[in-house]
Amino acid sequence: MTLSNSKSVENHYLSVDALRFLLAFWVAVSHFDVFPLFAGADTSRRLGWLLVHGWSTLFYGLPAVIVFFIVSGFCIHLPFRNLTTLPIGKYYARRYVRILVPVGGAVIIYRLMGQATHFWGQHSILWESVLWSLLCEEIYYLIYPFLLHLRRRVGWTLILTPAILLSVGLAATQPKAESFHDLGPLKTALVLYPVWILGCILAEEAEHLQAVRSFKTILRWRLLAWFGCWTVCILHFHSPIHAMQTCMWFGVLAYFWVRQEIAYGKLTLPPVWMVWAGAWSYSLYLMHGPALETLRRLHLLYLGSLVNWFLTMVFVCLYSYLFFLLVERPSHQFARRINIRKMIKPKDSPAESVSHEPGSASAARS
Repeated sequence: MTLSNSKSVENHYLSVDALRFLLAFWVAVSHFDVFPLFAGADTSRRLGWLLVHGWSTLFYGLPAVIVFFIVSGFCIHLPFRNLTTLPIGKYYARRYVRILVPVGGAVIIYRLMGQATHFWGQHSILWESVLWSLLCEEIYYLIYPFLLHLRRRVGWTLILTPAILLSVGLAATQPKAESFHDLGPLKTALVLYPVWILGCILAEEAEHLQAVRSFKTILRWRLLAWFGCWTVCILHFHSPIHAMQTCMWFGVLAYFWVRQEIAYGKLTLPPVWMVWAGAWSYSLYLMHGPALETLRRLHLLYLGSLVNWFLTMVFVCLYSYLFFLLVERPSHQFARRINIRKMIKPKDSPAESVSHEPGSASAARS
């Protein structure tokens, strides 16, 4: 596989593909266990206790889900950023074929694993599993045509500002909510909507971003994003300020970080294997839970913390990739028959075929 640059003639940003896999894998690790760097450390002594517990706070999955909302908004809006008309039927057909077929396969597997059987409300299979973020995104996809129409009339500032005010106000009324599961689908979608809108804004900015070559610069942004992730974790578990109040603000930080990743990717190619894995990151997000449960039921021989961690991660990836081959990829191939070229009538340029699709943009989804 050869990569010529991170932005192809089809506006396919390879750096975003690589980021998808990183985020999905981050979520999978957070739902299993962190890399056992300090396995067996003596926690009876203060230094050992600090090392073990401090290391465990470095991989918190929920902020990775928030970054996926940025990626989702980016992927949805990128092909339509210059359009004059949007054929509603084709838009919804392509979105829901691509997204809901894999979700349907995942729901069947979840139910076989013994999860709940109803599909709406605060105790549904859609809301009490990793599918919660997808449910929010389905709401965003549903209202996207209206958002696009509004964006053309009033601009992003008059859309984003009230969305942020509503998000902050709503989150402030839920001080005792310890997770988005407590808020329910509609309230959660409103709290996180500014993050998704920022992804749409980034889709319009990406092509014109000045390329960044400095590794030191992108490393500082990555460390800042990780520090933001860690801060959300510490505040959520060790203060009265829960993630419901901080995740939208972390999304603002994530917007600037992803912006820098796209700028850096214009001159520096991401690893080929991460780009390849990004193609099936949606399946990794959907299937890492069932894969972990399947492995637990197999009662395999314990070979030590390090060996078992690696074997588990390999099994999770293989399980997810198989789901991609059998379910996700066929749904994508069918969705592509709804030709996006016929859906777009740009203002100033010929129609573009855009490779980014929102399906693999969804993940952690804590």
